[in-house]
Amino acid sequence: MMNQLHSSVRSFWTSCAALFLLMLPMGCRSAPPSADLGTYYTQCTVQLHRNLVTSTNYRSSDKAETLTINTEVELIGIRKHRFTLRGPDGQDFRYDHIRKHSKDTPGDSFAKIFARTPVDVGAFNESEQEAISKGEAAVGMSREAVLAAIGPPPSHVTPSLESNEWKYWNTRWNSTFFVRFGDDGKVTSVGQ
Repeated sequence: MMNQLHSSVRSFWTSCAALFLLMLPMGCRSAPPSADLGTYYTQCTVQLHRNLVTSTNYRSSDKAETLTINTEVELIGIRKHRFTLRGPDGQDFRYDHIRKHSKDTPGDSFAKIFARTPVDVGAFNESEQEAISKGEAAVGMSREAVLAAIGPPPSHVTPSLESNEWKYWNTRWNSTFFVRFGDDGKVTSVGQ
């Protein structure tokens, strides 16, 4: 009787261990994002809020530090949805992927803000270049110029960049603004 009990207990624990090993890959679903360590360039003006950038792309804060478009940065670490970068001043900062706001993978959201090559700002007209250098959206800009100036809006409120209205957050506290486009794909208004 006692041998049967020991055998049953041993069988139970063996089954549990096997089940755990089978489920282990499911629990480790967040594969490393598709980015390699090394040099990257900002693809728009980036707002650092307490050394943090998120895929939500908050656009302003009194205390924000700004990295202009084509700022060279170094990707020095990746962990799940967090990327650690080093700025030109030697300070480290983090890019966090917030899935519920960006609706894509960590690697894809990172690639919207940082890339291996700089943006060809010369491809934009003079007034677009001026707005891009200030990190501002302005009337008359193309969609591509707005992306270069202020980056993408969060996908959970602007699911398509083909939309004629892009919604951005100034801060985490629901202060929002809109960039509206006409049928020609040019900005018609920026504001509430």
